[in-house]
Amino acid sequence: MSKLSNLKAPNLETVTVSVEAPSTIRWRGTITTKDPGVDLAGFTSAAHRAALDDGLAELTLDISGLTFVNSSAIRLFIDWAMWVKDSKDKAYKLRFATSRRVTWQKTSFMALRTIAGDVLSVDHVD
Repeated sequence: MSKLSNLKAPNLETVTVSVEAPSTIRWRGTITTKDPGVDLAGFTSAAHRAALDDGLAELTLDISGLTFVNSSAIRLFIDWAMWVKDSKDKAYKLRFATSRRVTWQKTSFMALRTIAGDVLSVDHVD
């Protein structure tokens, strides 16, 4: 069984994170806490390491159901992209599945593509 499949998703009040085999992590809800890294950074780091250990070619983060996040939460996704970029020889492609209807996703991921476009893709699911 893969390490990614064995990850325990964080249990938070306003956001649901689920790991779906073989290579998708789905986010739904909102992230509004002042420092979401306290609750989510351990999970995102573990998911990155699991994707590397599993030798995934691509990992999809479906954030289309994440309707609002604050700027501190956006930092979690920026950090993740940078980890992939810095992993060069063992790297996987990070694919963000986004919604055209969610403004923060359109603006944030346009900028992220300019920073790490070589290791990530952004697709609209609607």
